Amino acid sequence: MKTFLFLLLSFISLAGFSTNAIVKGVVKLSTREPAAFAVVYIDELKKYATTNDEGKYHLTDVPFGEYDIEVRTLEAENFKLRIKVDREVVILPIALKENKAIHLNEVIVRGKSKAREMKSTGFAVGTVDVSKAAKQTLQATDLLDRTSGVRLRQSGGLGSDIQYNINGLSGNSIRVFIDGIPIRNYGSSFSLSNIPPSMIERIEVFKGVVPGQLAEDALGGAINVVMKKRNRKNLSTSYSYGSFNTHRWDMNANYRSAKNGLTFRGSAFYNYSDNNYKVWGDQIYITNPITGEMDYVTAKRFHDSYQSYGVNADFGFTDVKWADVFTMGILYSNMNKDIQHGATMAVVYGNRTAGQDTKMANLKYEKRNVLKGLDMSAFASYSHGIRSVVDTLNYRYNWHGNIYKTPQGDDYKWSTTGEAGAATLAKNYENMWAGRLNAAYQLMPGQRININYLLNKFTRDIDDPMLSQLERDLTDTRHLMKGVLSATYESRYFNDKLRFTAFYKYYHQNARLIDPVKSEGVYVGREYSMNVNANGYGGALSYTPFSELMFTLSGEKAFRLPGETELLGNASENIDASYSLKPEESVNLNLGITAGPFVWRHHRIGLDINFYYRDIKNMISRSVSNSLTAETYAYENLGKVLSKGLDAELSYGYKQCFQLIANVSLFNARFNLKQDEYGVKYAYYGDRLRNAPYFTSNINAEFTQRNLFLKGSRFFINYNFGFVHEFFRNWESLGGANKTIIPSQLVHDIGITYSFPKNRVSLAFDAKNIFNEQVFDNWALQKAGRAFYGKITYTLF
Repeated sequence: MKTFLFLLLSFISLAGFSTNAIVKGVVKLSTREPAAFAVVYIDELKKYATTNDEGKYHLTDVPFGEYDIEVRTLEAENFKLRIKVDREVVILPIALKENKAIHLNEVIVRGKSKAREMKSTGFAVGTVDVSKAAKQTLQATDLLDRTSGVRLRQSGGLGSDIQYNINGLSGNSIRVFIDGIPIRNYGSSFSLSNIPPSMIERIEVFKGVVPGQLAEDALGGAINVVMKKRNRKNLSTSYSYGSFNTHRWDMNANYRSAKNGLTFRGSAFYNYSDNNYKVWGDQIYITNPITGEMDYVTAKRFHDSYQSYGVNADFGFTDVKWADVFTMGILYSNMNKDIQHGATMAVVYGNRTAGQDTKMANLKYEKRNVLKGLDMSAFASYSHGIRSVVDTLNYRYNWHGNIYKTPQGDDYKWSTTGEAGAATLAKNYENMWAGRLNAAYQLMPGQRININYLLNKFTRDIDDPMLSQLERDLTDTRHLMKGVLSATYESRYFNDKLRFTAFYKYYHQNARLIDPVKSEGVYVGREYSMNVNANGYGGALSYTPFSELMFTLSGEKAFRLPGETELLGNASENIDASYSLKPEESVNLNLGITAGPFVWRHHRIGLDINFYYRDIKNMISRSVSNSLTAETYAYENLGKVLSKGLDAELSYGYKQCFQLIANVSLFNARFNLKQDEYGVKYAYYGDRLRNAPYFTSNINAEFTQRNLFLKGSRFFINYNFGFVHEFFRNWESLGGANKTIIPSQLVHDIGITYSFPKNRVSLAFDAKNIFNEQVFDNWALQKAGRAFYGKITYTLF
């Protein structure tokens, strides 16, 4: 294996992508303000891009040659220029002349945006544009939750656990990446909910079938966050304040020397919230210690504060002769949070806390045309994290934040030494090494092969001074290594109308550790080890008979290897190890239809529909203990799950002032194992998965007014409506007529943003859940009600 990796690394060190170029720049009006949402296109190649709110555009895969580049916008005269593409990166700034009489409806651009280009690969993929959200108080997770086929399930307020659900599959079946790098390398305080939208270019959502270039064991789908990579001077900052004493601040700085390509990119963020929103319902009550009567109340969460902060800096060179990107980066992030309750809100905590501290260093290199037709990209990182849990007091709290008193006036205490079980001061010392190597070779025009290798090595040392010295001595380092190798073949036919992709993935995992086990009343060390090898494969096909219609088909035999927490456990979170876990495996199929955009006068309309099928075996899920007093739990292989459904999105736009997007998602995931190993039939065979939504819908409308009050200003008003149909907490076949359900939810949000001329300053105000709907993503874990937030964004240059 070592020899194979050495040869692979040697080969990839000589490799790269295609001979095409990138054309990019900034479009400005005669007032020197950025021309936002202008259309930049090369008609000969059927390629186009839309400028963002900074006027930036980016055209990729442009073959060497001479072309006419054109720009259309409502704010200026038509622009046309003959350009010569003779190098890998062409930077072309464009200055427009103002013309109030221009009519954009006379121009019909038939080309490929970045989102359209990604769909044309044949994969079921959606793209989330975050350019406007950068000025609002929204988080990236809010935008994802509005995307068709995607549902975010959060257990509380800011900083609480989030699970991503794509087409009915969630948890670790969904992998999250930052620029193709697994997000787990960055630490939990650098999670998607904490990354300011101002740092993000776009978010790519792969549903079910995941391309080989990401090289991960993502069985249910993947979310790839593409960060902004400005190569000009930039310094901007924003601050928001809102309900529940929520503070959010971020700053971004970029610098590049045109003389030698020296580049610096830096960012920082800070988040804090008391999360003291009101909760109510059948689990929010005060018990009379004498009579035992329960008084149901509306209470504020009193022990749920959250704080996180982080800084990220990259130094190096960009767009130089010997490298497109060569950067060394450092990252530091920290998180601390109070824990308000256990698995439900019935058990209240008043002292339990958790924290994490992560340091990371990384190295990145990219070069197009290392040799003719070859490109290369490489990434390596090392991170060190410390996770801690403090739970040493066993007082029993009520929902008013007071300690229960006995009839004699003494403090009530739990029978255990801590609030959530045995007292703990556990610390986990975690180290992770990660490397990704990618190489591609263009065999001939329209034919390309790609090789990608991702390696992760993880170790965890556990120490808890509350344990006996013998247990501490016998607890060995946990070791987990995972590697995924992929090979991809891509081809294009009939002037790009037909595209085909085939890929192969090889998975390998190794785990080993020593645990203290009690044998005849004495602790002894027991060694565990395991090896897993698996092969996956798949493909994607797209056919575009004409520019407004596209058919896509993709399929994959996918695997997901058990994660470090599922396999090795985590004492600080009361999770036992499960060394016998098998990998999840699934057959994933997608069939998609994209129609539009159809343009008529000032109107444009488009439709996307995706049908999916998932046949899953050995699904990994949290086990249910037979003991009501159990303090820990483990993960187990559930069995078979069959999921079928669809998601659809309809979009409508009028001029550049109004946009409406409506989507619907149907997740029909059902337990598909008839009987257990002893031949006993499962009572819930054929039931929908418990505690999981299966019908959601979302409508988002936005109106834009330019030059309101001040010339060059922009005003946005945004309305969003979200609907989740009721679903059962447990298997629907179990229990009587009064089964516990999570009720249907209808949530309304509204926001306004005003950007002053030259886009230097913007103000935003958002009202969320304006009718104070009681919202649950999981049974008995209520989310925040009505909330208001304000934000100011300032761009120095």
